[in-house]
Amino acid sequence: MNDFIVGVPFSGCEKEIGTSPLIATREDESLGIAVGAYFAGKKPLVFMQNSGLGNCVDIITSLLKPYNIKIDLLIDNRTAPEHHVLMGRITKDLLELMEYDAFRFC
Repeated sequence: MNDFIVGVPFSGCEKEIGTSPLIATREDESLGIAVGAYFAGKKPLVFMQNSGLGNCVDIITSLLKPYNIKIDLLIDNRTAPEHHVLMGRITKDLLELMEYDAFRFC
């Protein structure tokens, strides 16, 4: 059970994030905040749209993976409108390529 929720606001996943998450301006910022909460003994959840996953590649590959830090990701895997089509198609593959399995889609 997650006891610290942070992310970039969007419409979707409301049931799973509750009514009072911490709001961040960027997805990588959300992950950085979540890492701090993790080291403070919390079980964080970071929510985002799949379009924001690209902002998180560096922090996942250079901080989370090398130091075995598990931060749960809740991702809205959008496939429309047009500017979300490609990312919607490759989101799961990108996470698998980074060998990151602490995620679920809403």
